[in-house]
Amino acid sequence: MTKRVINHVQEFLTIIDDGKVYQIVNVELLLRRHPPDAVIAFLRELQSDYKKELSQLIKADRTDSRINELVAKSFRIKMAINTIKNYEKGVKDAA
Repeated sequence: MTKRVINHVQEFLTIIDDGKVYQIVNVELLLRRHPPDAVIAFLRELQSDYKKELSQLIKADRTDSRINELVAKSFRIKMAINTIKNYEKGVKDAA
């Protein structure tokens, strides 16, 4: 996987709030050590955990501000997964 694609994926998984940088996951490290399919599986598991937590928060208190954070993180993970999948598809199509 190219550095450029890894940077695009990491941008989806990085949040900057009030000058503070927060990485949901350091995907560069993961992609260096594991195949893309394993990273996608990990991200899906993380997304599933966030969805479970989101469901519990919605049941408890629909006005909780953490709901916004979980929705945003879940969406960002989805976009990161799609970016990896699109790269993998492009590589297979080129071969």
